[in-house]
Amino acid sequence: MSITVSLNDNWKMKKAGSQESFDCKVPCSVYKTLLDYKKIPDPYYRENEYISTQICDDDYDFETTFTADKAAVECEHTVLHFDGIDTIANVCLNGIHLGRVNNMHRVWEFPVHGIIKEGDNTLTVKITSPNRYIKEMDEKRHLWGVDSTMTGYTHIRKAHCMFGWDWGPMLPDMGIWRSVSLIVPDAGRILDVYYSQKHTDNKVTLKALLHIENHGCKKAMVEISDPQGNIAAKSDISLEKSSEYYETELVINDPQLWWVNGYGEQPLYSCAVTLYDENDACTDKNTQRIGLRTLTVSREKDQWGEEFCFINNGVKIFAMGANYIPEDQIVTRCNEEKTRKLLADCKAANYNFIRVWGGGYYPDEYFYDYCDENGIIVWQDFMFACSAYLLTEEFEETVRGEVRDNVIRLRNHPSLGLWCGNNEIESAWEYWGLPEDEEAKRDYLIIFEDIIPQVLKAYDPCENTFYWPSSPSSGGGFKDASSNHAGDMHYWDVWHNFKPIEAFREFYYRFCSEYGFESLPDIKTCRAFAGETKGDFDLCSPVMAAHQKCVQGNEKIMYYLAQMVRYPYDFKKLIYSSQLVQADCIRSNVEHMRRARGRCMGSAYWQVNDSNPVISWSSIDYFGRWKGLHYYAKRFYAPCLISCDDTHRKKPVLNISNERMTAFEGIVRWTLRNNKAEILQSGEKYVNVPALTAQNVLTIDLSDELKNRTDPREKYLEYSIMENGKVLSFGTTLFVRPKEFTFLEPKITYGISESEDKFALTFCAENYAKSVCLSLKTADCVFSDNWFDIHGKEPVTIMIDKASLSRKMTAQELSEELEIMHN
Repeated sequence: MSITVSLNDNWKMKKAGSQESFDCKVPCSVYKTLLDYKKIPDPYYRENEYISTQICDDDYDFETTFTADKAAVECEHTVLHFDGIDTIANVCLNGIHLGRVNNMHRVWEFPVHGIIKEGDNTLTVKITSPNRYIKEMDEKRHLWGVDSTMTGYTHIRKAHCMFGWDWGPMLPDMGIWRSVSLIVPDAGRILDVYYSQKHTDNKVTLKALLHIENHGCKKAMVEISDPQGNIAAKSDISLEKSSEYYETELVINDPQLWWVNGYGEQPLYSCAVTLYDENDACTDKNTQRIGLRTLTVSREKDQWGEEFCFINNGVKIFAMGANYIPEDQIVTRCNEEKTRKLLADCKAANYNFIRVWGGGYYPDEYFYDYCDENGIIVWQDFMFACSAYLLTEEFEETVRGEVRDNVIRLRNHPSLGLWCGNNEIESAWEYWGLPEDEEAKRDYLIIFEDIIPQVLKAYDPCENTFYWPSSPSSGGGFKDASSNHAGDMHYWDVWHNFKPIEAFREFYYRFCSEYGFESLPDIKTCRAFAGETKGDFDLCSPVMAAHQKCVQGNEKIMYYLAQMVRYPYDFKKLIYSSQLVQADCIRSNVEHMRRARGRCMGSAYWQVNDSNPVISWSSIDYFGRWKGLHYYAKRFYAPCLISCDDTHRKKPVLNISNERMTAFEGIVRWTLRNNKAEILQSGEKYVNVPALTAQNVLTIDLSDELKNRTDPREKYLEYSIMENGKVLSFGTTLFVRPKEFTFLEPKITYGISESEDKFALTFCAENYAKSVCLSLKTADCVFSDNWFDIHGKEPVTIMIDKASLSRKMTAQELSEELEIMHN
């Protein structure tokens, strides 16, 4: 039987040349270890980032001693296996150099027969300073990269954002960031298995391609179990020692199909490959889960140009989600619990899609496992972003290895929707006015339109997983990369170019894969990085500037606040106002895109999460606290959504976007109210909106109600849809910007009741209360709804699952903790 021994424990880290060492275990890194031992201050606190970057000017050694038995020594095929070394390093065993590594994103293996010895062995990983490396490389040949980063980062295959980004600090960590193991293959081992599918009437033909390192195995068995644990198909394969690859086909009848979230269930089949030696003893086993589905991207021609649309089992999907970045700037602190919590929060906000952005790293297996289990399509960028690269022989070799390693690791996940070459590099060459560099521009085309497609053809061809050369793009070749007639689009004129929020509605994107708007995080998050008594709670303070990485970011926040709301005179109100404007901005664009379903087929706002406590575009902050935007996302990504096109405010149009597999049959209700929440007019209409469509269902003529200058300032429109007595979606529209509306003091009151597992908070008001924000002073929770409106004395009940509270509390303690803000 092949044996795999974990070598994650009992490591020591020290600065090269130093006698002081620190115990650690993999995943381990310089920053994580020094922070664990309190040798450096928290780099996220105040301005500590600026004294932390230089720590990585030095080289560091990581070393462990492990025991090997006789079998490991005698086996001719024993290897040391590293899932991730960050980044430029030399690996030595018992003082003998095994090899040099140069890519954080790769898997590294070293044969050790004749080097490993019975008993104690010393394994050393000597890591070179990334700061020094990129400086030396860029002095030899300068390459363009984004301004918010350390010059030269494009020369190293390391998560780009570790060198800074417009939401992240410069903390270019180094270490052993994924597992280390000793593998003793015995008679052979399974290197990888690739499953491809062919769907015909009520059956799936599954092709399994086995990559085997054979040292004496006689046969392999492939066994497929259905989601209930029953054997669905199996096949035996005779092995030849001279061959590496073996292929077999298995037919699965009455397949249980895997669907995207909101369109069906996510049944997963278990696929087990077992190797047997000449004595029929098991020597190795590989088990993976797959989903039986078709999932690709349509680029059909239509009256607007060329669509860009995910198709799952023949159904065109409107993708709803956001962009994902590393969850910690110090990536060795990321973990499965935090990732699953984040993705669960995404699902709670009705996501069916997430884009893994190309300036970070390829996530761990558990990221994709969650997406498989919950039907979230993954748009997977390769790890290239906003940079020019030089295609040296070494660079090409390591890029080919990087793409191969990650394609092999991820290709069987049913949630994998597409591979994308890079983030914004094609559009940068085309539009950004980059420095003239014909060599790097030529190499761009070779990497993303030649090399990566070559590797994919060998390991995951496009008929199985769609490939897209860049984001945004209309198909490659520097041909109108930011077109809104074909491909995907990044739209940043709102925010970066100070366009008004209404400018979103000037475009009909085919698929908007980036757009965004910044806000401040929760005040508890601000307290984690700023000193409230030190004068830091001022948007113009040096500390707030240090936690705002976007050029003119705080100025842009204030600019848009001035357009939308009245001046916030205290810091809490500033946080509230910034989150309100952010949420309303993104809501406006999403609702516009969903009303255009069929023409537009995807929305991914920038960004769902943070890598550090920072002022940013996120909807969930570094500590997992939902901003107003995430509560809004739960509403604007609802499967069945009512929205209002108020382009002509005297004749607003109500629209229903039905992203369900069944028709919506129900009632549209609307009321025109004054600022006391009194009903001035109302109406309702029965409608039938077919599945997977968006339709305008009602135009309301308010010409007589909005005659003079004061009417729009004192009246608002409320609307909802009901099906079988249940409200599915609701909203309100002001006829002026919030700063111009005449809000009366709402005088909110509430009561609390509780059951075994929930608290219920019921709110009323004397007047209209808009965008009511609930928060807790020191604790955290997720509310069933938040940033909601109260229409006077009509009660609104909000639930809190007690399990979501960060600490146990009584109803009285909850009342003392509760804070309420409103527009």
